Amino acid sequence: MSPSAHADPNPRDKPLQARSAQQVAIEVGAGELKTGDVIQVGGRSMAVADLRHITGGAKRIGFQSGDALTITPSTTLVVFRTVEGWKDSTC
Repeated sequence: MSPSAHADPNPRDKPLQARSAQQVAIEVGAGELKTGDVIQVGGRSMAVADLRHITGGAKRIGFQSGDALTITPSTTLVVFRTVEGWKDSTC
């Protein structure tokens, strides 16, 4: 069996793929999350609209859809972020 036929037990070791020329996929901790970041939740792309600090260091993420998610300080997420200088640019 070829090496590519084996399932990867740790997909986090794979390189992250950007969604467009203006966005990059990066791994961030709860303290590095920003409004405008896009994360996958249940297979849906959700844009962060609001961040609120909660007692104990947790954060409540409010999405543009109106949904919310609470994460702990130790949570790590992969987000798609618009690269500085590319936002609102025309080519």
